[in-house]
Amino acid sequence: MEHCEFVTVFAWIRNKDSKMPWDGWEEIAYQAECDRHESPEFDEEAWNLCAEDPDSRTRKIQELRDMIYERGECQPPQMDDAFLLRFLRARRSVPARAHRLMVRYCKFREQNPHLWRGVDWLGMRRLGNVFEGVLYDRPDVGRLILCRLGLWDPDTTPVEDLIRGTLLLLEVGIMQPKLQVLGGVAMVDCAGITMKHMRYLTPSIALQAMNVLGYAFPLHQRGVHVVNCSRVFETLFYFFRRLAPADELWKKVYFHNDFASLHRYIDPECLPIRYGGKRKETSLYTWLTKIKHYRNKSFDDDICKLGYSADYDYDEI
Repeated sequence: MEHCEFVTVFAWIRNKDSKMPWDGWEEIAYQAECDRHESPEFDEEAWNLCAEDPDSRTRKIQELRDMIYERGECQPPQMDDAFLLRFLRARRSVPARAHRLMVRYCKFREQNPHLWRGVDWLGMRRLGNVFEGVLYDRPDVGRLILCRLGLWDPDTTPVEDLIRGTLLLLEVGIMQPKLQVLGGVAMVDCAGITMKHMRYLTPSIALQAMNVLGYAFPLHQRGVHVVNCSRVFETLFYFFRRLAPADELWKKVYFHNDFASLHRYIDPECLPIRYGGKRKETSLYTWLTKIKHYRNKSFDDDICKLGYSADYDYDEI
């Protein structure tokens, strides 16, 4: 897509008073999911949210790269500027903090190769509507990603696929400079969860989820909001908290008994209609299908460097 189209979409999203219907922009929004432009449009938000100064950006990237080589604590899958920059943005542009995050990221990948190595990223469409998102990214919220746990069938889908799906959503999303800056909010909808589901939510799975949601991933985490949660499941969350490697992440977890409570943290303008909001959600199935349609060689190169399988013929599109 033309870069001007992408900037136009972002400018429209920032304008809360815009009367332009979202349906008119939906396809352009999907197309923008493969955009990799570093636009001056984001400089102000990058400063506000990531303490990023365009004048010192290159120097800090090099500082981070030097730390990686000199300390030898990790072997990142990539060392280019764009890859390193996402770690700086996730840690307020402080190279030492970004390096610690990089070490955790690489360690997590080394310990859990089954979550990404050789995984057919398009095949994750099998999760269907378990994961949804709202393509309405704002500086005060970022990207909203929703996990509807009750729609997951543990008889047909292994629990590891929930982690794989989350990781894929984040890895693909964080390729966008826009989302590196804005970050995102996660929602977990517990409606429909039974004891059958809970048997599979082991401490090891909980630790993997916490790592993916921010402790070991270059994500500007704005918060995790849990809705439709039973008292039993809430107790399970607090049990997992005792195992958490990072207490800071748990400070961003909120439980909501009603939509009024949720709306105090997330503007209804950014939420799906079923949660008292105004936005149309898109399923993981639809999102990945659109990514396949609009992807390019740069996307394929990036996803393959991360270890995913991306052997698709462009003639199929």
